[in-house]
Amino acid sequence: MRRVRLYAGCALLALSPVFAEAKIYELKSPDGRNQVEIEADGNLNYSFLRDTTRLLDKCFLSMNVDGKEWGRNAKCRGIKRMSSDRTVDVTVPRRFKTLRDKYNALMLRYKGYDVEFRAYDNGIAYRFVSADPKANEINAEVVNYNFAGNPRTYTQLTDRLQQWFEYNYTEREMNSLPADSLIILPMLARTGKYDVMLAESDVYDYPGLYLRSGNAVLKGEFAAYPRTEKTMENGNKRYVDKRETFLVNKAGKRSFPWRIAAVCESDAELLANEIVYLLASEKERNTDFSWVKPGKVLWDWWNCWNVYGVDFKAGKNTVTYKYLIDWAERNGLEYVLFDEGWSAPFDLMTLAPDVDMEEVCRYAAEKGVGVLLWTKWVNLDRQMTDALDMMKKWGVKGIKVDFMDRNDAAMVNFYEKVAEETAKRQMLVNFHGSYPPDGMRRRYPNIMTREGVYGLENNKWSDRVTPKHDVLLAYIRQFSGPMDYTPGAMLNAHEDKFRSIHDEPMSQGTRSHQVALYVVFESPLQTLADSPVHYDANAGSLEFIKKIPTTWDETVPIAGEMGKYVAVAKRKSNDWYIGAINGSEKPVHLDIQLDFLPEGDWVITSHSDGVNADTQAKDSKVETTELKGTSLSVDVARGGGYAAIITRK
Repeated sequence: MRRVRLYAGCALLALSPVFAEAKIYELKSPDGRNQVEIEADGNLNYSFLRDTTRLLDKCFLSMNVDGKEWGRNAKCRGIKRMSSDRTVDVTVPRRFKTLRDKYNALMLRYKGYDVEFRAYDNGIAYRFVSADPKANEINAEVVNYNFAGNPRTYTQLTDRLQQWFEYNYTEREMNSLPADSLIILPMLARTGKYDVMLAESDVYDYPGLYLRSGNAVLKGEFAAYPRTEKTMENGNKRYVDKRETFLVNKAGKRSFPWRIAAVCESDAELLANEIVYLLASEKERNTDFSWVKPGKVLWDWWNCWNVYGVDFKAGKNTVTYKYLIDWAERNGLEYVLFDEGWSAPFDLMTLAPDVDMEEVCRYAAEKGVGVLLWTKWVNLDRQMTDALDMMKKWGVKGIKVDFMDRNDAAMVNFYEKVAEETAKRQMLVNFHGSYPPDGMRRRYPNIMTREGVYGLENNKWSDRVTPKHDVLLAYIRQFSGPMDYTPGAMLNAHEDKFRSIHDEPMSQGTRSHQVALYVVFESPLQTLADSPVHYDANAGSLEFIKKIPTTWDETVPIAGEMGKYVAVAKRKSNDWYIGAINGSEKPVHLDIQLDFLPEGDWVITSHSDGVNADTQAKDSKVETTELKGTSLSVDVARGGGYAAIITRK
């Protein structure tokens, strides 16, 4: 049940001549600390202040609609002020089971369109709203982030509009960002004592936003709507060959995506920010998503079907799939994901020679394990109705869609179509080869997770997934929503001993670092990526991982520093979980205050770096003790980690 209080007491006054003649309007967050100054007439600009510090200064915004530029030479016809304070129940929790949606808003009225600003205690946002049913082509949108000063930035850079949204973060001053590169959202700018995170939300029938640096101003850039496409990479992908002159057409009366500038005073605060979700559209009334079941997933691809000590030939075949199902059942996992190879390369309706998927699904249902199937988007796009109907008949619980590698409006529409069609069949979705989340999971709670992250799979061919990279992901990429990073490596090595081995991959950092990722990284479908053989050989780590939930009722940031370390506590029901990872090449000592724990007697089970973890990354220890005192003293090795489960005695 939602408890709603929505205030619009200023609405009538807002349209009075006194307000309409004002040149600058001010909007403050409920706590009064965030302030937006809006120049409503002439060229539409806004500035963003935190307390008395100016973070963004005179940022021009406009939208070109059918050749008319909304926001330029504009005349504000009136305003409307609104406030909201309500509790939102999250259908599939990520960090919180419920969220407080508390903000103040200002709607500027123009001929044919409105511009809405919202101010939260932890950020601001704005969007255009079309009031014109005849609006057709959106030819361009001007987005400017004019920072006061020269902040240090953390960005993922690309040189193309069609790519896989998987890069390491670049750390540099804003005025040294390359003008020939595009910035993928979310991105972070450090402005003195404040962090500012730029992101977007509620992207439907519209391209995703990139940013480009120019003269210390970040300017928005978008991929225009596709006109023609061509097949790439042996038919795996379909890329745009030519584009239209518009972003979308047939716009009509509608709202457009939110442009977000979140703010915090400590890096750790980013770990609890859910502004992207709060700004996203809600699910349709009376839609039932009670069937959505989060859980852990055994995955066959990262470990290359590499099982041994068995009496069958392991590979992409029915007998291996049944072995994986048996292992998942034995260890209480909800799902098994069968990746590429179960079907013909370009036909979802044709099974691979050694696979009887109908029998595999029957066997999985008998064992109480759900089956998830991988598919290329080009195949699903061509065969969606027939393929999904076939999978539904088999009893498949969800799909993993791959290789989209774009975020123009046509691709965004494909995501929504997949979400709709799978929801009709009560199937889950994992968007792999994906752009980062933008709030779509709120309208479609069957969207469980997305890639859009340079994750563990890259260890098969790269040495760039480092402990420091993991720490940056926790703060920046994860800000926008769940990520399919796919943790769980049982072969662990420090940077000097790491090797990229395709058939038997390993991770950088310690074993406890990998285990702690199950608390630090968020995904309602959380993967166990390694081979069952490796998990069986490391039973202590496996048993610990099995006890960690995939959704959370409450999140409490503990401490952290960008790129160096992160520590967070999360609650599920009455139990608490702690996760900490170290991204530096030096050990860190943490004094973790336990003031989030209710009074009472507690037992703590920890998975920590062993005494030799600084040299042998696999060295770890699992121990259970009664919890004494109000704090934990924890030593984390270089590239290390710490995880704890705290339960009532």
